[in-house]
Amino acid sequence: MFRALWGDIQHGRLQRLPFLGWYLVLVLLVVVLAFALGAVIGATERMAGGEPLETQVALGESLGPLGLLTVAAVFALLLLGQLNIMAKRVRDMGLPMAWVIVLAWLLLSGVLSSVAGAALSGPVSLLVLLALLFVPTGAFGKGGGGAVQP
Repeated sequence: MFRALWGDIQHGRLQRLPFLGWYLVLVLLVVVLAFALGAVIGATERMAGGEPLETQVALGESLGPLGLLTVAAVFALLLLGQLNIMAKRVRDMGLPMAWVIVLAWLLLSGVLSSVAGAALSGPVSLLVLLALLFVPTGAFGKGGGGAVQP
């Protein structure tokens, strides 16, 4: 799991079906962590009597700076895993400079999200995901011959 998500950053490849599997694993991890974080926030709000300002203070005191950094680090690792499997899939499709393409998509997604909102950034992200899922290995010339990660 660690090698597929965070290893082989420079030369790894991922075919379509393994990419879909690891993508779903990452989505499941994010959903589970988000629900757990929501449960902690809800429990803190219940203990604070439902006051938003008191909830923020109580949550900050209970987690502390180290806890908040830990939560941010976990979500940053999940984002890195997502970007890494995307770069592996782009590399397997045969496109050069996989990380540049993935980082350009991340920048474009952020700009679209802030300028046009979810109405435009959602469909663009869906098109990128569908392209990663349906474009075959080596479609752009250089893919296929290397070691493929499970």
